[in-house]
Amino acid sequence: MKKSHYKVIIIPALICMTIISFLAFYSAGVIDRSEAREIIGERIELVWENIDEKKESSEKLTEEIYNSYRSKARVVSMMLSKNISILNDEASLEEMRVAIGADVINVSDESGIIRYSTDMSIEETSVLEEFMPGIENRVFSEAVLSESGGNKVVITGSSRLDEPGIIQIRFSLENYQQQLELSEISTAVTQMPIMKHGHLAVIDTQSNTYISHTDSYLNGSAVQFAPEEFAEDTGWFSSEYDGKRVLVKYEKHDDMIVAGILPYSEIYQRRNSIVKWLLFSMFTLTVIAILSMRNYELKKLTK
Repeated sequence: MKKSHYKVIIIPALICMTIISFLAFYSAGVIDRSEAREIIGERIELVWENIDEKKESSEKLTEEIYNSYRSKARVVSMMLSKNISILNDEASLEEMRVAIGADVINVSDESGIIRYSTDMSIEETSVLEEFMPGIENRVFSEAVLSESGGNKVVITGSSRLDEPGIIQIRFSLENYQQQLELSEISTAVTQMPIMKHGHLAVIDTQSNTYISHTDSYLNGSAVQFAPEEFAEDTGWFSSEYDGKRVLVKYEKHDDMIVAGILPYSEIYQRRNSIVKWLLFSMFTLTVIAILSMRNYELKKLTK
């Protein structure tokens, strides 16, 4: 079989393979990228819904905690006003602390300086600034959430009824700990990957740090993308993340950004498979065509 006969098959086959592969590569890539953005967009909407639910749950839980412990603080205030001698008896004050399930009871003077406490190390320090209005307001009662030793606590402040001053009480929140953790935004996207190797993240626009991330160990750390990348209220861009080229789609709301991060290697996985199988199929057909023509020519020669 003459070489010119092979060229008649090989050259058109190569041209067809190139054109078809390029069209398949381009069209499949456009479709895969569009589908990836749509998948990320759907996940972002779910994250916003989750955040709204957590905010609502947190507000209700916080109000429940405040109401519960403020009432305990008012009871202590009334008991002390009726029996002021308790303040001078450490055992009686300790019994009161145990009875209401508090960690520490502090009682201040008219200057906000703690004069009596179940924790001697706290005496002569000042009550929280938030409670200072209670010195002049006899019906004052407030509460704040805080942390002590890595655990959530609530600190209540109630005005003294016997004389100007503040009764400040700290309660641990063991019974509410799990509920508080579940209502925190930091858990909004924990263990919520996109596809196999993608990530979701909630970003604080003020500090450019992660509030919540699929990999929870990144919570509170700096975001790897420049703030300028999130210039619009919603959009997408390409960047490098964890050593891979990634697609990042995001949406802003209330000083927060929810972003989906997906590696292009995963986005284009189907496209790459299509192109590989297409090239393999066309190459196989070309070889079969060449062998068939060669077999035909050999048969002609034998005749």
